[in-house]
Amino acid sequence: MTGDVPVTREQRSEGWSGIASVRRHVRRLFTLSLQSIRGKIVLPYLILTLIVAVVGIYVVTNLVSSSLDERLTNQLLEAGRVVSDSLARWEIGHLELARMVAFTEGLPEALRAGDQERVEALAKPVAVVRGAECLIVVDAGGREVLHVLQKADDGSLESVEGTSDVSELWMVRALLESGDPNALPSRGLGVHRANQRYYYFTALPVGLDDEVIGVVVVGTSLDTLLSHFKVTSLADVIVYLDGGRAVATTFSYAELSTEVDALLDELSITPAMYEGALYSDKAVAGQDLRIRGRWYRVARDCLRVGDDRLGVFAVALPSQFIVRAGTTSRNTYALIFTAAMAAVIFVGYFISQRITRPITRLVRTSRAVAEGDLDQRTGIVSVDEIGLLATTFDEMTGRLSERTHALEEAIGRMRAILSSIGDGVLLEDVEGNFISLNTAAETLLEDMAANFMLGPLRDLSLTEVDQSSGSQPNPWLLEHRRFQVGEKVISAHSAAVQTDDGEHLGTVIVMRDVTAEVEAERLKDAFITHVSHELRTPLTAIKGYSELLLATTSDVLDQNQRDFLDMINHNTDNLVAMINELLDFSEMEARGRLGLQRRPLLLSALVKDIAEEWRPRMDEKGLRLQVEAPADLPQVKADDRRLRWAVINLVRNALQYTPRGGSVTLRLSRHDGQVILDVIDTGIGISPAEQKRLFNRFYRVTNATGDDVRGLGLGLYVARVIVEAHGGSIYAVSEEGVGSTFSVVLPALEGQQGYEGEGDMTHPGDTS
Repeated sequence: MTGDVPVTREQRSEGWSGIASVRRHVRRLFTLSLQSIRGKIVLPYLILTLIVAVVGIYVVTNLVSSSLDERLTNQLLEAGRVVSDSLARWEIGHLELARMVAFTEGLPEALRAGDQERVEALAKPVAVVRGAECLIVVDAGGREVLHVLQKADDGSLESVEGTSDVSELWMVRALLESGDPNALPSRGLGVHRANQRYYYFTALPVGLDDEVIGVVVVGTSLDTLLSHFKVTSLADVIVYLDGGRAVATTFSYAELSTEVDALLDELSITPAMYEGALYSDKAVAGQDLRIRGRWYRVARDCLRVGDDRLGVFAVALPSQFIVRAGTTSRNTYALIFTAAMAAVIFVGYFISQRITRPITRLVRTSRAVAEGDLDQRTGIVSVDEIGLLATTFDEMTGRLSERTHALEEAIGRMRAILSSIGDGVLLEDVEGNFISLNTAAETLLEDMAANFMLGPLRDLSLTEVDQSSGSQPNPWLLEHRRFQVGEKVISAHSAAVQTDDGEHLGTVIVMRDVTAEVEAERLKDAFITHVSHELRTPLTAIKGYSELLLATTSDVLDQNQRDFLDMINHNTDNLVAMINELLDFSEMEARGRLGLQRRPLLLSALVKDIAEEWRPRMDEKGLRLQVEAPADLPQVKADDRRLRWAVINLVRNALQYTPRGGSVTLRLSRHDGQVILDVIDTGIGISPAEQKRLFNRFYRVTNATGDDVRGLGLGLYVARVIVEAHGGSIYAVSEEGVGSTFSVVLPALEGQQGYEGEGDMTHPGDTS
């Protein structure tokens, strides 16, 4: 038999004593934890973990559990706005096509005359180019003059047979009755009588002499619009007309043709719902529909363009759409919470390291300095004793390494700059030895050595020097050179290296592989040359036949037809001139240099020859051309063909920009060992802002005259290049409304005088 053993007073006292002892140990442990490094690490870590846990719970319970219904509704409203914007952009396309047809040259006159064939010949190509599905042109009496419709099989346009009265269309009738050719366009939705498909129509009046002589109607099928709306809005679309009847929907794409009518009846709405959406200023959202076994959320809005309310449309999204989004959001928040927990662990580790790292770093730095590494620093910033010790240690080390560090930094910076340069850098010292300064230079030299087996080294820059002098210049004195080694082309730029005291240390050379750029320029020039030659052949035929027609049919053609042939002939001349200019420019650019054949030349003879050549054109335009040249003008050393090209460009420029009745003067003079040619005109002048860019290639002034001035903007650029290649200069002085003076300055050949004694040569009415 057993029984409970009674607890004595001594045993109870010992139990309370044990509990008190445990409490004392816990309190002591907590106190020590606040004073020790371990406590400084563990306590902030635990607090930070608790904060992150609370924030994570808040995120999961509040953000993830937010209203899915509200998000779905917002998505629907956004899809509705996308549909409205898409319809507005489609309307802009309708208006552009309607205006192109209405303002086609000759169409209003043909429409007024009832010339159906002419209207079709003018309007149908525009519809084909713009991809119109339906185009109707109606005369002032409401009768169809043109009616084309896009085929469903191949997309081509076919004419709808039979002319009918379409004035019963309210938008056509309203525009005809208004009588205002500037009336706003009208829009509407309706069934096309030919294929019984619903179309979206835009009507625009056609005016002539402030009268409405017809209407242009452009149409696009609802099937095309709905397909576009579904792609842009990422939602299914329904269109309602006639009091709520569904007439088209993207849901029908997955249905058989025999089941489409039943589906439209199922999607139709009541007249009250239709009227409410039609005249509402904002979308009506929130209705749930079950369509073919799936639940959808539907939003309805007015199908409106401008002030025209055409009907009602609805956008629908499956309810499962937002459920998937919610699942994605929960996964995202779960990932964020996990990342936050990882951040807590990382921060805790960082805190512990922050306490022990300064001591370890100070020990490691002191050992490195003791071994001679004076660049080591503790990097400790603190206000405690360890921080003060580290700061003092860093200052001591800095004073020791200041001078050495300055020198090493300068050398290291220079090496880094040279290494980062993609071009090769060489140094030629005073003894003629070449020193490679970066790896890019070594690579280029190795490539040149490898390509040397494919062909000899050719210095292309030597071709740039005038060979007529008979001297061979030092190639290293050239600032820019090009070498060709085999298949590679290397560009080299050189500059002298000198100290502040002027002591010559050598020459620095920067090399770059420009093979790809040279090949690209060659292909470009070959393409321009080929295309220009191919264009010149048909233009020659056009010019020949037009001149033949003018010469052989003068008694058959009326004045308008002869004017047309004259215009063809004139524009052909302009095109041929531009192509010739482009060919010459392409030749100059392809060679890189002009290849001048410079000989002593009497500039006055060249100028007078050009003046006689261009005098018929000046007379034809009613301009007075005169040449002023002194008899004792010295010769210049020039390439006759190239310099002639430059002067012709200046004369052509004066001809083009001088109005009828003006004058052009070619004045020659000498000054300080130079021969000066001034091309003076009384033209329209050039603004100061445009004078800065006047000699750039492909640049043309914007204040041209009313004449048909054609060109590529290369004439003045070519003239500048040719003159500068002769060692001369060219500049312009101009005043708007007064005229311009283009001056060419060339070095004269002293001691060689010209002996053309004609003096001034003027025309008309001049005296020699």
